Amino acid sequence: MAFSERLKKIRENKEMTQEQLAQRSGISRRMIQKYESGIARPRYDAAEKLASALELPVSELLGESGTLIAQAAEKYGARGAKQADELMSEVTGLFAGGELAEEDMDVMMKAITEAYWIAKEKNKKFTPNRYKSQG
Repeated sequence: MAFSERLKKIRENKEMTQEQLAQRSGISRRMIQKYESGIARPRYDAAEKLASALELPVSELLGESGTLIAQAAEKYGARGAKQADELMSEVTGLFAGGELAEEDMDVMMKAITEAYWIAKEKNKKFTPNRYKSQG
């Protein structure tokens, strides 16, 4: 399920309006509308505020792949988020229709996420100067 759908479903299940969520989270109603329509994706700090307002862990709100993308955006900007999103799309395609048990998929996703962060750190010295100011 996409983040936009997850946010809307959780908010509605808690019988909250967008305005109420905005007041509790400190994020504007307009931004919440953008998140729910899929126009925008929250940075990790905004996701933490939303999760707190909805009284649930941020990982439950974002999902495993969403957490990686939000953290990549926080640390490396839009370019890092795009790379993380592409990685997650490719990995998700590997799992589609597969025979792996759910718990094995979770272990694999955690290993891929960890490998992503290690690669980002190791590749910092190879990043062109024009991209260094974006993070």
